[in-house]
Amino acid sequence: MTTLRGHLTDEQAQRLLEELLDPATDAGVAQHAAGCLECRALVDSFRQLDDALDGLEVPELPADFTAQVMARIDDAERAAERERRWAFGLAAAVVLVAGVAVVAAGATGLGNTVSALSERLDPVGRALRVGLGVLPGLVSALRLQLLLVTTALSLPIFYGLARLMPAARTESI
Repeated sequence: MTTLRGHLTDEQAQRLLEELLDPATDAGVAQHAAGCLECRALVDSFRQLDDALDGLEVPELPADFTAQVMARIDDAERAAERERRWAFGLAAAVVLVAGVAVVAAGATGLGNTVSALSERLDPVGRALRVGLGVLPGLVSALRLQLLLVTTALSLPIFYGLARLMPAARTESI
């Protein structure tokens, strides 16, 4: 059983108005609202809002409303299916080209290619090992400068990306 502390929350005020208080979680809500001017005003504001919403005229939907909604859903699903098929086709083409390249190169050709590639990458690996040994000390010494430079470089990039984003659409169905 929860005891009430402070004032009512919006949810408690709405449940009180709708007479849906839960004895386990809303103990003391009705008593508090009866004695607290601020909470009584909150409940009254929800009552006025409820009365105002009840007085609104509900617009009549077009006769083909459901058909329009379902057509939009179908269009979106077809577009998503086309994109999935296109992505699957692209992935299959990449795998096929890679397979053809491996078969065409044969075991000897592939072994020679990997060996030549590893010989070319050896100096890069040594440079990376040296760089990784120096990098921690350099970063700790230049921490503030790196932060300022990355911030200065990222702001125009973020601005450009924000300009590329489409505006939020507010379509009515």
